[in-house]
Amino acid sequence: MKIVTIIPLQKGIFKTDLTYFTAKDIKNGSIVSVLVRNKKILGLVVSCEDLTNMKSGIKEMSFKLKKINEIKEHSIFRNEFIESTLLLSTYFVSKKNSGVVSLIPSIFREKYDEIVKFSTNNQSALNENNNPIIKKIFDKNIKTEKLLLQAQLEDRISYYKTLIRGQFALKKSVFMVLPTEYDIEIFYQSLSKGIENFTFFIHGGLKPKKVIEQYKQIINLSHGVLILGTTPFLSIPRTDLGVIIVEHESSNVYKMIPRPHFDLRIFAELFASKINAKFILGDTLLRYETISRKDTDSFGEIYPLSFRTNFSDINIKIINPNIDKDERKKEDESQQKSLTSKYKMFSEDNLEEIKNTLENKKNVFIFSLRKGLATYTVCKDCNETINCEKCLAPLVLYLTRDGKKRMFICNKCNIEKDPETKCDNCGSWNLIPLGIGIDTIYEEIKNKFPKIKIFKLDKESIKTATAAEKIIKEFSVKGGSASGREDVGKILIGTEMTFFYLKEKVNLSVIASFDALWSIPNYKMSEKIIQLLLSILSKTDRKLIIQTKNKKDPAILAIKSENLLPFIREEIQDRKNLNYPPFKRFIKITYLGDKEGSIEAKKILDELFKEYNPDIFSGFIAKNKNQYVTNALIKIDPKKWSLLELSHNSSIDQNLFNLLSSLPFSYEVSVDPEDLL
Repeated sequence: MKIVTIIPLQKGIFKTDLTYFTAKDIKNGSIVSVLVRNKKILGLVVSCEDLTNMKSGIKEMSFKLKKINEIKEHSIFRNEFIESTLLLSTYFVSKKNSGVVSLIPSIFREKYDEIVKFSTNNQSALNENNNPIIKKIFDKNIKTEKLLLQAQLEDRISYYKTLIRGQFALKKSVFMVLPTEYDIEIFYQSLSKGIENFTFFIHGGLKPKKVIEQYKQIINLSHGVLILGTTPFLSIPRTDLGVIIVEHESSNVYKMIPRPHFDLRIFAELFASKINAKFILGDTLLRYETISRKDTDSFGEIYPLSFRTNFSDINIKIINPNIDKDERKKEDESQQKSLTSKYKMFSEDNLEEIKNTLENKKNVFIFSLRKGLATYTVCKDCNETINCEKCLAPLVLYLTRDGKKRMFICNKCNIEKDPETKCDNCGSWNLIPLGIGIDTIYEEIKNKFPKIKIFKLDKESIKTATAAEKIIKEFSVKGGSASGREDVGKILIGTEMTFFYLKEKVNLSVIASFDALWSIPNYKMSEKIIQLLLSILSKTDRKLIIQTKNKKDPAILAIKSENLLPFIREEIQDRKNLNYPPFKRFIKITYLGDKEGSIEAKKILDELFKEYNPDIFSGFIAKNKNQYVTNALIKIDPKKWSLLELSHNSSIDQNLFNLLSSLPFSYEVSVDPEDLL
């Protein structure tokens, strides 16, 4: 009799691995079918021991052992893939179950018996590695070649074409990891020409039938293949992968927002190390952490990193919306004071530029960072901000979809409030909405250009990808006025979401309120602003207007200079001086609870992690869903919290790992958090 420990391959909170029995020998890494709460699910075998070695442990069990229903003849997953998922779970202090499930596409679990048939022909190759799932010692003599590619998109595509054909000649395959369906589409169109029969795209947005069809072709084609897909599809067991590329490396989509908070870029790198595949990180501008790894982690450069923006053909114009061109010469203090009292959303210069562009039958894109009509509202009598009663987040003023009513909505807990609300502090009705939201911009532009067709694209007004694509299609075709005239252009007002769908460049782009970008409390904000400016420029054909009161903003000046290197060097040096990533590893612990629980949590965190000197503070929003937010931030030497394959001579601090793992589920651990709020 054998006692088998498995990881359930199903979403859900499993506090521990599950234990079953069988009369058969089962290899680690095998897939089995077991009963959990009278429902059949798949499980991954992580250990199998003889009953005689575990008799004392069996007697102490508080539950009755069940028999394994079925042992699958083959596993479709490479051992290296499973090893990588388990190691990543350790790095991010997550349950093995949630880690493995997060990195296996749901259709591979739901249609396992159908998919496994296609893998049979490759089974001998898949079973070449029969080592245990969890390796404690890694071969340090084998070093995966790791390279950085920071260049313009056209240059990267040119390099990839040469690389792919070179790998095909060596009878190798290439997997390009991409963050979104849009990115996959762009690169598929550019890279598949001439090798259409060997190029495949695969992602979770495809219909199940299409995914299975793609999988079947990928797994059974004897020729090398190019796979363009999202990270979970690295689970496709091609044993001839010679190169793994992570493209658009700076995309925040790679970082999972919900638990287990995985960074999928790390997984791709870890998997590449496991299978000894060449690993490439590519983007127009890599993340600052990645640029720094050139020195700290011995990353090579395919070409010397380019910090040139290559947008010299685009005119970048900086405009203060509150100062018109005939007033710019009056710079004395009294004049400035009078001008700021007359707030304007768009300057006359800007409106004139938009008008001329439209009359020339060209389209205009107006970027807005914020949702709603106003990002926050204050009481004019007592200066108190109007906040949500439950979570204390600032209420955002929205326009309903029919455009007939205004409504306060909390973006944190979705509570709605009538616009006729009063100040909770003093009871006054004298409320003033502040901040420029997308709905405010829409209303202003609609008033200024009543005969022009105007589109709005944000998560509040557009709920599906199909609806967003429809908006972009209508925006791109000829015929711009409300009456269908073809002698004028159109206007698209959108948030960052627009970049995923807008394929054709627009003649004129406008950033409605650049200064609002700096209002977001995030230590990575300067980097994000540069990435945002590059994204807008990449969608612009002729001119970009930036509305700001600070014409000497360093990010804008860096973009205008067409050389980002001095700006980035200074930013990286600032991070080093402040002990920010990549010079320190951030581990954030968040607790949600009532007032008494939060006081107790602060004491527990302070005592439990005292040798790591945690910074303990309340969340940026003091309450969330009627619970208090408490954060603890641990700053640790990156070499003490890094997987061996990613950084040689480094490891996971076992003591810290044990402490973090011991925390109850009400404490949420986030390694490498995107922000500290």
